[in-house]
Amino acid sequence: MSINLVQAVNTAISGEIAEQLSQKFGIPAQIVQQLAARTAPGLVASVMDRSALADGARAVYSVIMSPDANAFVAEQLRNVITTTAGLKHLEASGHLLASRATGQRIDALTDAVSAETGVPVQATSALAGMLSAIMFGILKHHFLLSQANLSQLPALLRDQIGEMRASLTHNAASAIGVGNVDGFVSSIGARLDAVGSTLDLADEPPVPAAGSASYATPAPTRNTPPVVAPPPPPAPPVAPPPTMSAPLRAPVRKPAPKRSNKAVWLLFAVLAAILALVYYRGFTHNPNVDLSSNAATTPVATVAQPASQATAPVDTASTAIPASVSAAAARSGAASEAAASTPVAAAKDAQMVFSVNEAGVPSIQATVGTDAEKQQLVAALEHRFGQGYSAEVTVAPGTPPAPWLARLKELTPLMAVPGAEAKVIGSKVELSGAAADAKLGWTERLKNSLGGMFQVSSFDVDGAVARATQSFRSAMKTLLATDDACSGPKLTAVLDLQVVNFGRSSATVPEGAAATLGETAQLLKNCAAKGSMVNLDIAGYSDGVGAPPAKLEMSRERAQAVRAFLVKNGVPPQSLTATGYGDANPVADNATASGRFANRRIEFVVK
Repeated sequence: MSINLVQAVNTAISGEIAEQLSQKFGIPAQIVQQLAARTAPGLVASVMDRSALADGARAVYSVIMSPDANAFVAEQLRNVITTTAGLKHLEASGHLLASRATGQRIDALTDAVSAETGVPVQATSALAGMLSAIMFGILKHHFLLSQANLSQLPALLRDQIGEMRASLTHNAASAIGVGNVDGFVSSIGARLDAVGSTLDLADEPPVPAAGSASYATPAPTRNTPPVVAPPPPPAPPVAPPPTMSAPLRAPVRKPAPKRSNKAVWLLFAVLAAILALVYYRGFTHNPNVDLSSNAATTPVATVAQPASQATAPVDTASTAIPASVSAAAARSGAASEAAASTPVAAAKDAQMVFSVNEAGVPSIQATVGTDAEKQQLVAALEHRFGQGYSAEVTVAPGTPPAPWLARLKELTPLMAVPGAEAKVIGSKVELSGAAADAKLGWTERLKNSLGGMFQVSSFDVDGAVARATQSFRSAMKTLLATDDACSGPKLTAVLDLQVVNFGRSSATVPEGAAATLGETAQLLKNCAAKGSMVNLDIAGYSDGVGAPPAKLEMSRERAQAVRAFLVKNGVPPQSLTATGYGDANPVADNATASGRFANRRIEFVVK
């Protein structure tokens, strides 16, 4: 029984899965499936090439049968990717499996796919990690159910040649180091056949892989008894004088290994049955099962990795990660490469914020994940502006790759427009200042030049105020429907949603805020009338523009103006105080209009 690995992997990325990933990656679902169709053949071809050598075949087989490969990942995929943490763990697991099986990272393949499609490397790398985890899971599932062994791996991979001829691109083939497609598919069959016959003669199932230095894990240990069993009979060490040849001939001359091999595959069959039962009970009867609970994870983890099981649930309890996936992440934490992947799950996207002064000199603040990305950004800025710019670039290890680095050519012209401002976070671009001026047309220009992989928008103050007002009124309606509308924390959480958008250098309550502040006054007045008066401090904050004393004074005057408005509308004066804090405690970056808008705020604090 054979399988088409490329088709099996692509089938796992169903329309539903593609839609979920579309929301995670910020790219259309159709593009997700196209990326999978281009990446999967490269992953399979790299495994085929590695398995064309005996040692490589053993390494690939060891990874397939390792605890880190989840035989049911394809079926569990819908649940795993519901959280960003789950997606990151799956990605890290796939990258780890691929590097251990093929002896090389798959970055070159993801770069080639990114260049072919125009999709940011961040997205292609994440998807490639997922596809790798799926591929090794499918292989493990196949080997367990068919009770296949190492000697059958080359034949299974040889069956992929037709698919390679049809779907492997020349760029992908070159990226993984197999040359051109025609040369690869014409030679790989004979190479796999030669390795297959060698493995047959040596009679080496998964046992050698279990004894490798990098694989002292419980699952391969179950194959160890056939290796240990032959030594007790005294014949092998005595019969031949050369001690090196005796162990090599022992499996041929002694019937014991064959009998023990049957026991090994019987164990694998039992393991497959257990895994199938776990999956059936956990996902058929309860689709929302918590994969971190003992009932779901124990059957897999007990067989795969009892030594580290005590820590695995801690890492995955809140993310619903299958035990085998979380085990990969847990074990990889011991290595420096995977240790860096741990913070990635919670890391913020790489970002760049810039503003341009009236002389056309840009000021840039950026956060990236590596020194190489920092050097790439600085080199691009120096190439475009020479010394006519200022930049503060921070390296935060664990930050995902910056997709906008590959599109700096489209962004740097905007950095020379006086008064332009922009905030780029991951694949989202927000324009403000002169950059948002419709007459200049930068919004449409960047939408066209950056393509569909980026979301380009302009900051609109009136729209932001309208959205805040809608949120405030919706929350107020919900609050008034409860019995504890005068509860301090719940009350202030709603009041803080409103925006009092003061004019530039003004402490006069704007007309647009009169309605929401009026609703606030009515609620506070009603609370006082019912004997549930809430004592509040009205805190005023400014943005980062101007001298500190002026900002402090302006924030104080605005807080006092709001207090005066509420008192005028019937709120007991003794229940309200007003304090100005200047630009302290900013909630956003002051480099853009949207950030300054968010920082110029009024907050209500229970005293």
